[in-house]
Amino acid sequence: MIDAARVSSLHSQTIYHALAYAMTPDTPDTVVLSQPGSPYACLGFHQDAGREVDLDYCRQHQIPVIRRETGGGTVFIDEDQLFVQWIFHPENLPRKIDTRFQLFVNPLVDTYQFFGIKAYLYPPNDVHVKGKKIVGTGAAAIGNAEVVTGNFLFDFDSTQMANILQAPNAAFRELFRHSLDQYLTTFKKELGTVPDMGSVKQVYAEKCAAALGRILEPGDFTDAEMEWIEKLDQKFRAEKWLFSHRLPPVPERTVKVHAGVYIGEIKHPIHGGQLCATIRTKGELIDQISFSGDFSLQPPSKLPGLEKALHNVPMDAESLREVLEAFFELHSAASPGIRVEDWVAVIMKMKK
Repeated sequence: MIDAARVSSLHSQTIYHALAYAMTPDTPDTVVLSQPGSPYACLGFHQDAGREVDLDYCRQHQIPVIRRETGGGTVFIDEDQLFVQWIFHPENLPRKIDTRFQLFVNPLVDTYQFFGIKAYLYPPNDVHVKGKKIVGTGAAAIGNAEVVTGNFLFDFDSTQMANILQAPNAAFRELFRHSLDQYLTTFKKELGTVPDMGSVKQVYAEKCAAALGRILEPGDFTDAEMEWIEKLDQKFRAEKWLFSHRLPPVPERTVKVHAGVYIGEIKHPIHGGQLCATIRTKGELIDQISFSGDFSLQPPSKLPGLEKALHNVPMDAESLREVLEAFFELHSAASPGIRVEDWVAVIMKMKK
């Protein structure tokens, strides 16, 4: 086990990649703990930096943007997080991915529970507390190793996470920030304070050793691993690497907040312009919705009522049509030039 302590933002990503690339048949399986020393935005391997991150905001506020070689979404990372990374020989981890995640998640759950937080595995690979996410994990094959990653959240700056996100408008950004507050939790939120990081490390090491049935011996980086760290530092710093994955532009923007919770900014052409909807879905239901664009609703005061009427309505065309037709009839409301089918169409685009 390597406790890398406080490291640079870049090293918090390149360390586990480097250990994986440097792995040989004689390299021991390694558990790494590290605390990022400064804030940064981190992109998944398959993401387009320009589409996912507000690059201008990050430059203005000197927030580095780092693209990793593992998948997943964009995250804001700072010193209030403790990274846990397993770099193992493939044969020493369960072959089935859900079993592998369960093995990795168990000591995280046990550690949170030790500190009085009722954490549990939310299949296949998250940790939840009372329906809120407190750990997200990821896995990838890198070099000769299988890598599994996760973290402990001591606190989380949801405002900064919303600020670094590439958002189509202020309403979308604010809904995303509010959703993070609603669906994400931390040590501080659950306990009202944060435990000593050293104590968390110690407890985690004990729970990890018990889960693996192995002794975690203290270790340090080898010369070969340090060479790989330096090599990957250069690679991850380069703009060529950051912008090496480009995707065609799309008219809609959808972001995952939590298991089963998504936010979308959706547009649908109508006569004379566009009908826009900012939607948060929870499972198969509309959790929150607001409309904007080139339309009029008569009387205008009925728009908040229309948005409220769609709360908890299933995301299927028939249910939406029923609610919308009933609303317009009951409230003697009208949207000149816009059919009920247009309202249904803009909402249903969220499912595509």
